[in-house]
Amino acid sequence: MSNHKFNCLVISPDPEAAKAYGEELGKSSAIGITYTLSSYPEQTVLAGVLRRHCFDLLMIDCRDLTAALAVMEGVRAQNPFLETLAVCDEDVKVLSSLMRAGVRDYVVFDTPIDTLRWILSATIEKLNANPKRTETRGEIVAFLPSKPGSGASTIAAHTALAVSRANKSKVLLMDMDRDAPMQAFLNKLRPDHFLQEALANTEKLDDDLWLQLISQRDRLDILPADADGSSYPGNGQMQMLLSFCRATYDITCVDLPGPTDTAAVEVLMEAKHIILVCTQELASVHIAMRKADRLKRLGLSREARVVVNRFLTNHVMNEETVADLVGLPVEMTVPNSYALASVSADKGSEVDPATPLGRSYAKLAGVLTNETVEIPRKERKFLEFIAQPFARRGARSA
Repeated sequence: MSNHKFNCLVISPDPEAAKAYGEELGKSSAIGITYTLSSYPEQTVLAGVLRRHCFDLLMIDCRDLTAALAVMEGVRAQNPFLETLAVCDEDVKVLSSLMRAGVRDYVVFDTPIDTLRWILSATIEKLNANPKRTETRGEIVAFLPSKPGSGASTIAAHTALAVSRANKSKVLLMDMDRDAPMQAFLNKLRPDHFLQEALANTEKLDDDLWLQLISQRDRLDILPADADGSSYPGNGQMQMLLSFCRATYDITCVDLPGPTDTAAVEVLMEAKHIILVCTQELASVHIAMRKADRLKRLGLSREARVVVNRFLTNHVMNEETVADLVGLPVEMTVPNSYALASVSADKGSEVDPATPLGRSYAKLAGVLTNETVEIPRKERKFLEFIAQPFARRGARSA
């Protein structure tokens, strides 16, 4: 028996059915992630979902056969190895259409739960016997500020550095803010080449050209932006660049600008994780609400999480309030260590990983890589322990 974990995409226009199918799949120890869609997605949305996740099985509700067949065609174009299980009427015309579309397994509507479980088990056994998967590609992580000055660039810089050092992943940090590009400054770089050049040469990008374009900080590759204020080109250049990054890096961290223009939306559509950074200021939370609404309209609420920067534990805008107002989960908070962050930015140095601020970046790096990061702590002398004030009950540390 293989120990391989299989990822499943469930699509049904009936939200209750989609949830039920997903829950049944999730009960199997052979299933990794289960991603459910309660409507037939448009091709652009479907392509984004397939690029963000490496699926092995598609379970699709075929009550709207025409829409379901269009989805299957789009899936086959992106991943010809995906196994498909159709949920449909046991009708000759329906089954014939599904067979012509390459579907070999189906389950009828209102199938008894025991039969459904048996069929799902048989499908998983088929995957175990002949596992096929397209080549695993790297992940895109988007850092989206609620508004300029929220600290998203600083968090992106230190988190990308922490990821590159913690688990030896091959990591790229890409700066997309053409009005206020910070990554060259934060990483103490004097670059000769910028993101704009990479976009202008997407059709001829190769390893040799790429090595000429990027800058480096230790093991972290950095593609800074030039402060030219110009708009990024269209015609799919950004998607082509992201495709190159996926093939080259395990993780690509993208520092997005405040305005969510067309190029930023293309990145968001490709991102496995979207980190929406805000502070406890009312204006920052208000704009985070509006950006969260747009992410939901784009079908990206599942990928999005909030990080509250410069967090004060006694502030009225606590984690629960921010999550309630923004409408997205708060993944974590970053403590208010403005002086330490400023000194680090001015010197282009790493934040001490033993400080609360440094632990925050390490923690977020662990979230993005699904790993527990070893966090160093400074040893204290005996007198330092007895001199510490009592911690307030219920206070949280980063």
